[in-house]
Amino acid sequence: MKKRSSLRIQLTIILIVFIALVLGLVYFFQTTLLDDFYKKNKIASMESTARSIEGSLEDEDDLIDALKNESLSNEVCVRIVSDSFDASARNVDRACALWQLNDYQLMRIQEEVKESGGARLFDNYRFEMYPGDLQDIYIYGLMGRTGEKDALILVSSRIVPLDVTLRTISDQYRLIVVIVVAATILLSLAISRFIVRPLKEIENEARQLPKGDYDETKVRASSEELESLNGTLVRANEEIKKADKARKELIGNVSHDLRTPLTMIVGYGEMIRDLPEENNEENINVIIDEAKRLSTLVDDLLDISKTESGQISLERKDVSLNELLGSVYKQYEGYCRNQGVDFSLETGEDRIINVDEHRIRQVLYNFINNALNYNNKPDRQIVLGSEKHGNKDRIFVYDNGMGIADKDIANVWDRYYKVDKEHKRAHLGSGIGLSLSRDLLEAHGLEYGVESKEGQYSRFYFDV
Repeated sequence: MKKRSSLRIQLTIILIVFIALVLGLVYFFQTTLLDDFYKKNKIASMESTARSIEGSLEDEDDLIDALKNESLSNEVCVRIVSDSFDASARNVDRACALWQLNDYQLMRIQEEVKESGGARLFDNYRFEMYPGDLQDIYIYGLMGRTGEKDALILVSSRIVPLDVTLRTISDQYRLIVVIVVAATILLSLAISRFIVRPLKEIENEARQLPKGDYDETKVRASSEELESLNGTLVRANEEIKKADKARKELIGNVSHDLRTPLTMIVGYGEMIRDLPEENNEENINVIIDEAKRLSTLVDDLLDISKTESGQISLERKDVSLNELLGSVYKQYEGYCRNQGVDFSLETGEDRIINVDEHRIRQVLYNFINNALNYNNKPDRQIVLGSEKHGNKDRIFVYDNGMGIADKDIANVWDRYYKVDKEHKRAHLGSGIGLSLSRDLLEAHGLEYGVESKEGQYSRFYFDV
């Protein structure tokens, strides 16, 4: 099996990789692309200045103010040349590159601007006739109009090489890397303390789940999510305890239910073998009845196994509700009469229902068996019937037996739960019928329930 690294190591690696990517991206932009962004912004500033000056050409006072403001705010040199005046001749720093251009150079620039459609950028500009070096000087030329005459707007700026700046950034970057690495280590330790350690505690306690010994008090949850996980494991631990207890009860109950009919079959069989005169119809019927009881128990256990694994299938068909109830009533009527039980049938308007008739019969048998098993009153009564309930028909089995306490009602459908903890052999059925009935009704998608008052009555029902 492949060995996996711990969560702490995985989180540390993820943090380091993420921070390395972020720092690498920052370094790439700051060193490789910084010069391009710098030039682009400088050129955009020059173009914006020229457009702003163009809007002030009509008024000479406004023009001079605009020249000063734009020159100072954008750190550029501005010069306007026309046939009648040089608008920037007053109050302008003549040390800028534009004032080093002679008339011939200005004429050349104006021609090239016109040929370019009225605007052009000159980068690293140099004229052979001019003795000075204008390298690294960018000039933006724009043709405007003052009155009826053309005016050439020139904006220049020196774009300084960023070699020193880039070296400074690299030095800062190294310091940043050291700081970030230290911060990553501290963050990893914090994550380990507040996340990984509680998870490790939960893991150690979770190993006790198969025994049902999960101790939530040993876990220090540092977040809502970890608290929720801890609570989930606590509930799982409780369910495991319940299931383990239920398993033991089920084994005891089923063992009792199996042993009784087996004892009867063996006993009567040996009696018939050893005493030939006892080989009569009554004793043989006892063996047959107990064998049927044993078969019923096995069938119920198999059905429960199928419902748990999702293998149970339904064969639905249209069935007359009254005919179904009448048939079940006839099947129990003779037995109930012999047992001194007042068994009655109450039906209303007949309906056609679409169900698996065999499975619905199983549910009704289990309801009636339950009513017989938990009713020891002298005047025992059981009612099988149906009634209108909203837009559905409610099928019910009522008995005036021992009833169910409020605290037990929610658990009566649990296949491992017994209201009467002292096991009593059922008169009929396997003793696990209600849980099987629940599974069959849920497989049909039917609503079901029980109404009861302790010591007075119980009424099990489902709606179709």
